[in-house]
Amino acid sequence: MLEGIAPILFTPFDENGEIDADGLRKIARFEVDGGVHAIGINGFASEAYKMTDGERLENVEIVAGELAGALPLVIGIAPTSLEAAVKQARQLAPYRPAALMTLPPATMDNGPRALVDFYIDFGRVCDVPIIIQQAPHIPMYRHTELPAEALAEIADRAPSVKYFKLEGPGSAAKMKALAPLLAEDRRMFGGGGGISALDELRSGAGGLIPGVGFNEIFLAAWGKWTRGEADAAAGIIKAGDALIKAVSGSGHEFSLHMRKQLMKRYGAITCAHVRRPTPPFDEGVLPAFFAIVDALDLRVSRA
Repeated sequence: MLEGIAPILFTPFDENGEIDADGLRKIARFEVDGGVHAIGINGFASEAYKMTDGERLENVEIVAGELAGALPLVIGIAPTSLEAAVKQARQLAPYRPAALMTLPPATMDNGPRALVDFYIDFGRVCDVPIIIQQAPHIPMYRHTELPAEALAEIADRAPSVKYFKLEGPGSAAKMKALAPLLAEDRRMFGGGGGISALDELRSGAGGLIPGVGFNEIFLAAWGKWTRGEADAAAGIIKAGDALIKAVSGSGHEFSLHMRKQLMKRYGAITCAHVRRPTPPFDEGVLPAFFAIVDALDLRVSRA
């Protein structure tokens, strides 16, 4: 079973907006060397929603090749239908994913029952464990949020649905409602860049799926949490709260810019390009941001 800290890698691009394969390998290696428990690719943090099918597959090939089986690989998919989900699962099978983080089809609002049936049917035919991703903070997916009872029904009826990634406002409350409805072999993860990490852990999360750059904060907190040292875990997260909020407190696209700027300064990538459309980014925020980073004892900090 997956557990612990499993960051979604961002996709580095060059000045022309093309995938920087070498940069992606370096980002993957940075997180592996930092001691994370799994690696994810092609989530929102990867800008997968701005990519072609071929580019998303290229991302998987690069990261799977770099990991070479050293850590579990989580691959995000955003299928538009059950049939598309099945085809994507088959296409990705050779890369031996530990789980497919699966967003609900969102083009139309067909009601919650249609989404429940989609996940049940997919979970009955897919041989790979599935993470149901609920992301109501993303405008396109606002109407796809399912109540805890619906998620529990899916888990009961779909053998491959093993995990839930619950993020956005109210994630901890949703976890608290869902936790008692799940069997012991099901697990919940928090997301949202760790902005609600402490509340999610308190509500039963079996780990976090954040972004990249400063996961030693979450790794240290997770270590304390799993040893029953809840107060120490809370202290670690609170000590890093200013950095977490500086990156993830102003919206998803802003967080992409901040993480890329951070890893560019560190030297893992050479370009902080974010694919368009994206809101204008004012580099004037960077000195204050880097001061927050450098006040912490992190690998990306400067003495």
